[in-house]
Amino acid sequence: MPGSLALLGTVDMMLLSTSNQPPRNGPTLWEIGIPDRTAAEFFVPDTYPTLVNKLFVNQSTHKFRQYGLWERYSDLYPNHDLTYTIGISNYHQDWFFVQVPRKMGNHTYHVTTWQIKFEIENVTPSTGNYTLQLALASASASELQVRFNDRRANRPHFTTRLIGRDNAIARHGIYGLYWFYSINVPSHLLRNGNNTVYLTQSRSKSPFGGIMYDYIRLEGPPDTGFISLQ
Repeated sequence: MPGSLALLGTVDMMLLSTSNQPPRNGPTLWEIGIPDRTAAEFFVPDTYPTLVNKLFVNQSTHKFRQYGLWERYSDLYPNHDLTYTIGISNYHQDWFFVQVPRKMGNHTYHVTTWQIKFEIENVTPSTGNYTLQLALASASASELQVRFNDRRANRPHFTTRLIGRDNAIARHGIYGLYWFYSINVPSHLLRNGNNTVYLTQSRSKSPFGGIMYDYIRLEGPPDTGFISLQ
């Protein structure tokens, strides 16, 4: 169902689109993942030895069914959140399959902010607007906030607001209800050279509150002849 939701610019949101291919506004600058409505292509860690379910041992396609995988994010990123660098990182190995709060002890959790670092040449106001195509494979009691080049911006450049009740994390799934956002990115938010997208999951009341990404793509302005960086 088409709609409008944004703080800066416009965004089109659709639930349960009939196609796995996200709509396109311009040429691809970079992309992360495969648009298949699941998070199966991303990094799924080994679970704790005491929690191993032998039914799924040596079954790589069902590795996500092991118990307690959401807790492994805090083990792998105890002090700093995930950073993904376009052209260097590999989403099979460097993109955790779910963005959850970090466990802080005493049954408390902290919001997490992931970073996507990339380069762009020749950004000028005359080039037109960019588009961030953002597809989520699942969301549970989450709010995803997106900021460009300013992690501490008081207001996010885009927010999903509170979304998701499919509980895919707790039920050991790899997808739930599909969410899609086409986010307008005014060119003044980007810079010549190094840029960073900040993805903040701002709700941290529960270890099961999190987001599974399906696919992310940054597109250049229409009809500008940009060449893909991937």
